[in-house]
Amino acid sequence: MNRYWETEQPIEVASKKNKLRWFPQAGQLQVSRPDWTDENGQVKPGKTVTLDVKALSEGADRETALEVFEAIVKMIEAD
Repeated sequence: MNRYWETEQPIEVASKKNKLRWFPQAGQLQVSRPDWTDENGQVKPGKTVTLDVKALSEGADRETALEVFEAIVKMIEAD
């Protein structure tokens, strides 16, 4: 199993509602809820899902995936 999160430094983007971690060498995008602090004062990572971008680029729905990401970029640029 490739443990890319232990060997690759991600590019991170955070907002009040979510956190993105992009691992370009592995082709993995992690999307998380924000970090939170437990009752003992320890910071814990929010729930996370991982998008295998590399697999999307090789799949049959590649063009649709591109359309989705282009729409996301346009929305970010417009704000």
